[in-house]
Amino acid sequence: MSAATEIITEQARPRAISLRWIINAREDLIWFIGSVVASYALLILYVTGILPLIPMVAGWAILIDAPHVFGTFSRTYFDASEWKTRKRLMLGSLLFFLVGPTMVLLGARFTFFFIAALWAYYHLVKQHYGFMVLYKKKNNDLAPVDNALDRWLLMFAFNYPFVAFIANDESAMARVPAVLRGGVNAVATILLIGTIVLGIGWLLRQVQRIVSREPLNVPKYLLLAAAIPMHWIVLLTPMPVKPIAIVAILTIYHNLQYHRLIWFHNQKYVERQGTARGISPTVREGSDRASAQDARAPQAGMPALQKYGPAAFISRRLLYYIGFGIIFGLLYQAPRQLLGYFGLKASHGVPTAELPVQIQLGVAFLWGVAFIHYYLDSKIWRVRRDASVGRALSMS
Repeated sequence: MSAATEIITEQARPRAISLRWIINAREDLIWFIGSVVASYALLILYVTGILPLIPMVAGWAILIDAPHVFGTFSRTYFDASEWKTRKRLMLGSLLFFLVGPTMVLLGARFTFFFIAALWAYYHLVKQHYGFMVLYKKKNNDLAPVDNALDRWLLMFAFNYPFVAFIANDESAMARVPAVLRGGVNAVATILLIGTIVLGIGWLLRQVQRIVSREPLNVPKYLLLAAAIPMHWIVLLTPMPVKPIAIVAILTIYHNLQYHRLIWFHNQKYVERQGTARGISPTVREGSDRASAQDARAPQAGMPALQKYGPAAFISRRLLYYIGFGIIFGLLYQAPRQLLGYFGLKASHGVPTAELPVQIQLGVAFLWGVAFIHYYLDSKIWRVRRDASVGRALSMS
């Protein structure tokens, strides 16, 4: 066999593993996978009594969670180009501010706060699914059987511990409408059986991939190995005032992932000469290709501020993004945390639906910010439908 033939044969041989990352190995391992350590750290600090509930929740909400909501707004409401293509979506989303107060005034407050909590948890699960899809696309892991197994395993494996937590926590069950309480244990059992069956099927499929020499999507495996056990551990660990504490503990991982993805995406707002001045080499390495493609867009000659509006200024420096996020956090979450604190102190941790109606109305109105974030987030990351998102995330 000639040397040329050997080289061709070697190149044609399928790789045992696939290691394509969203940004690069270092950034992905730190932010999209390794940041799960933040959830474990909060869990340990809280369960051991080192970190009290109110400072943990309030600090997380104002300094980390609300700024991640601002991240969504930075690439929607603050992006002049988005107003040209998503104006109806963004204006229509503002109606979410009316949903909560309306339901409270109509006497459906219990249903509203229950649905809000479910949507909040579903939003966490959906983000893990979104990251998994990005890794699947990056690593060409798109066989129909794998798509189905990955999707269903993820949904069952994340939802079982959540429903099991509700079934076994008295204060959590108190937040469930009375008509649904009788079926919670049955749903938990179904989800557990489904998780076991799907888990076995998923593992057998990975063995089949090894035998058939199909590449193994290592980034996807690492993401699932980080996210799924953390949810089980947090949701099944006994702790005081658990329905409130787990919100911060579970969500901080989600927040850090999202901040890094937003910052990576938002480099499309930075002019290439500005990128050289203000963005770190690590970020620049991952975003140069997307920036170059954006530079060939119809408005390439237009200054970034004129083309994108405030989004370009917000994304010019990491310090700007952090600063505006914290200001937003103070405006949004500080009132929400105060309302929650007064309600907690006055009513000893009872469900929000049983607090004074003034507090209910305030909390319900502020839920509108979260709802807008959840809804917009479900629309703006569709890589297959929006070529500009794919370019910004270097999917090709």
